[in-house]
Amino acid sequence: MKVAKADVNAALCVTAALDRFGVQYRNRNQHEIRIAMCPVCGHQKRRGAESVVVNIESGAWIHHGGTPKCRGDKLALIAAFAGLDISREFPRVLELGAEIAGISDGTDPGELARMRATHDAAREARDRRAAEERAQGEAMVPALWGSLPTRHPWGERYLAGRGLDPAELRQLGDVVRYYRDGSPAVRLHDFETGAPINIVRRRLFGDPKILALDLADLLGTEHIVGTCSTIGTLAGRIHDLDIAGEGPDVAILPEGVADSLAALLAFPGCVVVGASGADRLKHIAAAIAPRLVEARGWLLIVPHVDGGKGETCAADAVRVASRAGLRLDESIHLVDVRPSKDLADAWRAGWRWSWQ
Repeated sequence: MKVAKADVNAALCVTAALDRFGVQYRNRNQHEIRIAMCPVCGHQKRRGAESVVVNIESGAWIHHGGTPKCRGDKLALIAAFAGLDISREFPRVLELGAEIAGISDGTDPGELARMRATHDAAREARDRRAAEERAQGEAMVPALWGSLPTRHPWGERYLAGRGLDPAELRQLGDVVRYYRDGSPAVRLHDFETGAPINIVRRRLFGDPKILALDLADLLGTEHIVGTCSTIGTLAGRIHDLDIAGEGPDVAILPEGVADSLAALLAFPGCVVVGASGADRLKHIAAAIAPRLVEARGWLLIVPHVDGGKGETCAADAVRVASRAGLRLDESIHLVDVRPSKDLADAWRAGWRWSWQ
């Protein structure tokens, strides 16, 4: 049977796909479904951990605590549960999706066209609404940041224990604030405007350790379709780089809240553009590399030395920056913090960067 991807996406219901594979799920609200086990990495949700979130309307899904591959669309979800490689076995995945959606050789072409039109209209409306909700949430970030205390005994004790002197950080400006439980927080900035669009905190208790703003909580309602973006720069802004030759032309790209704060101390005079997670490194590299090429500057990438995701994602960032015109070991440098596993630990152990 020959079938178009657009027809399958239009006709396929997410719950029908989950039912086909006997997956237990619960509706968080009218827009989201949560399932306990990730179909890609097999991670089973534990108390306090992140489950897999599936958008009921679009079928887009993500396992926030998983690998970069733990996300996708309806067809990727089907492929994962069926044990199929969506790249190499896409025709089989599409055929299975059509079967679940009830599409066959005898399906009326006119009916398929109507389903596509309805699906496209719903997607466009959903995208508009998500953009509006996200804009509403982002507009609230500056006031929320301003409401957070600049001092907290638990949070400052945690930072000091990581070798990050709270007094030295305060001298650098308004770079860290604290939640009520003491969790240190850093602003996340938009690539284009430099405006704060999220607040990312390192929790002192519970999992997951890193949390960003939840748009439903921010807007005070569960009936939303949008999310707060986590693609941006922690601590500094891309526009802080100077392309006129009079200011900073070195960007530091670390991962996480603690490493972003450590980078502010370890690389004075440079622009710290931290990533909120390992899989965000390549997005920042893609956004900042053209500006560094114009400024004839350097990009210093500081990977987590974890033998896995951190190093893999740092390599992805190198490839992205190289495609934009930077060169490894010339204008791209990987910062080696071994034997420590990350920059904050290295800083606490007495490691210091030596300029080449």
